Amino acid sequence: MKKMSKILPLLIAPLLLTSCGKVSKYAEHLDDYVFTMKYHQNFNVLQLTDIHWNANSSIYESKNYMDKLFKEVDDHIKSLQGANAKIDLVELTGDTFMLSNTYQVRSFINYIEKKAEEFGFLYAEIYGNHDRHGEYHPNWLAKQFTNAPHALYFEPNDDLYGRSNFMINLTEDGTKETSVKWQIANIDSGASFSESSISPFRDYDYIRQDQVDWWTQEHAAAGLDVPGLAYYHIPQDENLKLWNEVHNGATYKNKFFKLEEFADNGNEEYASNFLDNGKTLNLKGAFMGHAHNVDWTVDWDGLVVGLGVKTGIELYYAHVDPENPDPAMQEGLASVGINEKFDLIGASLVTITDEEDNIEGKFDLEHLYLNERESGDFVKWVKF
Repeated sequence: MKKMSKILPLLIAPLLLTSCGKVSKYAEHLDDYVFTMKYHQNFNVLQLTDIHWNANSSIYESKNYMDKLFKEVDDHIKSLQGANAKIDLVELTGDTFMLSNTYQVRSFINYIEKKAEEFGFLYAEIYGNHDRHGEYHPNWLAKQFTNAPHALYFEPNDDLYGRSNFMINLTEDGTKETSVKWQIANIDSGASFSESSISPFRDYDYIRQDQVDWWTQEHAAAGLDVPGLAYYHIPQDENLKLWNEVHNGATYKNKFFKLEEFADNGNEEYASNFLDNGKTLNLKGAFMGHAHNVDWTVDWDGLVVGLGVKTGIELYYAHVDPENPDPAMQEGLASVGINEKFDLIGASLVTITDEEDNIEGKFDLEHLYLNERESGDFVKWVKF
């Protein structure tokens, strides 16, 4: 399955590598952006975000934490779905690295490759604003993921904005020969990158119109009735619109925590219409990272929009305290039903459940809060 899914991107790579050659027009090569995996009921997508594996990391401690997380997710899936169930796909939604060197990058990829072998998943890398902020050229980083056996990653020299734009089509038999049941978009949300080694001049950006057009064309090629998910790093200003609608009286279902801002800088120059477009084209879920103190999620008339739980122990994250009188803290606590202190770190899990109720486009979303404690780890699963 893995080799089948990577054949076409690898064949075209000599023509489209970022480092050389003529710039390709994405509209003429839509099929080359597509990986395939076999669809099945209870297809499990694990989102890990903002790991921040960096030069100051204790790789030993970080690996121990991630080991616990993967085991907890695997045990949870098997407890609900049976002994043969597993993580199918891991979405790494940005800031996997921060101020890293080549050793840290290789150590993480070696680690995630071992976990992929152990638990039987493939993984997709999407860039965040810190991933290319390191002691290496971005072309070198792209090559590490392109060459990793269990990674789904494609980066041509094209006229499409960004570096980590590709599709994962879940098809009946795992090849491009049969119909698409679900489509998962991976999008570079303008992750403030430079095209060289370390650069201090960076700004947050957004999903551009050409990326929206590309997604629209890929979706049409898969089938207009195909339900979709999207994963990217930087929350767009559209999120703020949803927050304002909820707090101006809209009755949308919403849950989890919003303890800091979770859109980009509010400048119209950085406005995106991706969610507005997606809502009309059967997009069912859009999930991102970047804001460490936020995992707020809203069901916007059938489109679930939310941030994943920050993964891991690096850099800052929210410390949730039931005695904190802040209204946002109390609102989040009430939504998750937790009455003790904990840190907002862990993971997010999407389980596609179409055939369970014979309803296409249906999925479950759960957030995992996992905190290491000497007296016994804190582990809570909360369903959206």
